[in-house]
Amino acid sequence: MPKYMILFKANPSSWPNDPKQVLTVIQGVLAGADQLFKMGALKEVGWFSPQDGYAVFEAESKDKVMGMVAGFFPLYSQEIREVVSWEKGKEALLSAARMAASM
Repeated sequence: MPKYMILFKANPSSWPNDPKQVLTVIQGVLAGADQLFKMGALKEVGWFSPQDGYAVFEAESKDKVMGMVAGFFPLYSQEIREVVSWEKGKEALLSAARMAASM
């Protein structure tokens, strides 16, 4: 199944200033991520700072991932990238190099 890495970053202008409201928003975001973990699509989340991090999804297509993360916007901006596995990437690189070398 294809893998996708999402780099996400909080949009400060979309967040409330009141600490109680911030707590409510964070609880909602974490509950949403927990649901995606339970569905099996979300495989890993890591943080670079309290405002940004990454997530790894396994899904049929990029549009499916877009739909799953759409609910986190505008709180977070997301950059979605498809990940090619080591084996598939290695074969593609070698195949291209072999083709170029044979010309």
